[in-house]
Amino acid sequence: MILLKDTSVTINFMSESLIIYKANDHLEASSCLSNLIISDITSTNQKTYSIGLSGGNTPKIAYSMLKTDIPDLSKIIFWTVDERWISVEDENSNQSMINSIFKETDAQIMEFEYTQESAERDASTYSKKLSDNISQFDTAILGVGEDGHIASLFPGTKALENNTDLYTSNEVNIVTKWRATATFKLLTEVTKLYLLVTGDNKNQILSEILNNGSTPANDLINNRTETFLITDQST
Repeated sequence: MILLKDTSVTINFMSESLIIYKANDHLEASSCLSNLIISDITSTNQKTYSIGLSGGNTPKIAYSMLKTDIPDLSKIIFWTVDERWISVEDENSNQSMINSIFKETDAQIMEFEYTQESAERDASTYSKKLSDNISQFDTAILGVGEDGHIASLFPGTKALENNTDLYTSNEVNIVTKWRATATFKLLTEVTKLYLLVTGDNKNQILSEILNNGSTPANDLINNRTETFLITDQST
């Protein structure tokens, strides 16, 4: 078990806090993330525990660790932080990646459903699905793009303005025209939110975030009581 002793520091953003865990490499960062979440799960007496999962390659190792090491997956509810508006059969689908790891376990997966009809309608349907099935958003895992986007909340896009819904559609024109994404409202409500930021290509945006830049990641950090950042880059 790796929890990275003597590596946690706190940086203040206005009146809020960002707690940083510094790892030596991506594997160690993934292990740190997995063990922090498992520690929180085992310390609670809740009947269910919800975890929001992002897509991409960065969190795959951490997800495999969670699959193996969570003591009782039957109490876990996984939900999808954001999804490209495409079929689950598409190789670019975040939901497909999540399913490939957790589908055969005892965990409950709140799948985002693609209907081909309307990204806005599908996002609204998923928003209701989350509110009907999850009473408390315990944890979420997010990556950070090189432009500072989190989930599918890209700089300059309309979804940044949505503070009403849990989930919304967003026109991004990156890989796909439309995406569906958790909003700032939902991500602010998550009790423990983890940013996993690894790789040399993230060094510049990490520096901007730590200097209280104007990125979507900073907007989220500044509107939360506490956020955890796990990275293998210099801070």
